Amino acid sequence: MRRFRLGLLALLIPLVAGCAGTLPPPDLHVLSSLPREAATGPGSPAAARGPAVGVEQANIPEYLDRPEIVTRSGANTIQVSQGDRWGQRLQGDVTRVVADNLRGLLPSDNVFVLPLRRREQLAYTVTLDVTSFERDASGDAVLNAYWSVLDAQTEVERAGARARYVEPVEGEGIEATVAAMNRALNALSRDIAAGIRRASARR
Repeated sequence: MRRFRLGLLALLIPLVAGCAGTLPPPDLHVLSSLPREAATGPGSPAAARGPAVGVEQANIPEYLDRPEIVTRSGANTIQVSQGDRWGQRLQGDVTRVVADNLRGLLPSDNVFVLPLRRREQLAYTVTLDVTSFERDASGDAVLNAYWSVLDAQTEVERAGARARYVEPVEGEGIEATVAAMNRALNALSRDIAAGIRRASARR
């Protein structure tokens, strides 16, 4: 009997491995920054005069900062996608997009993701605490976050808000969900840029 079980197990292992090998690779998704005109893009005269801003790594809840894309099916229930994943950690993707958006919205060539790899005299530091960022049970992409613009020298808050952004998911599938999340993140970036402009005007 023992030999029969071992023989059966030896037959099943290749079958299971063969089935696993037929699974298609997951689709990878990334967030994208706002398009820019040449007049406000990198290297433009306006961007060269822009303020020096450091963007700290966004704080993201652990349930979101994972390879799988998370959606909410109820107040206390989440689902993870099987065939769709983030192309990089969500924390890094959010930070990258916010920094890149600020380069175009301010505009400024001097926006950096912290920690800096070289010494820069910063005017402002941006912090971002994300409490939720997913498609909710109603079908909308929701971003809840607190953002703050700090004086880089004194660490005094010059602007900030606790904000909620809701974007309808226009279409089916994860791609439509990511597009709606992207719009919410772009709206957040616009508010942060406006806060930096207000802080600069008061200096």
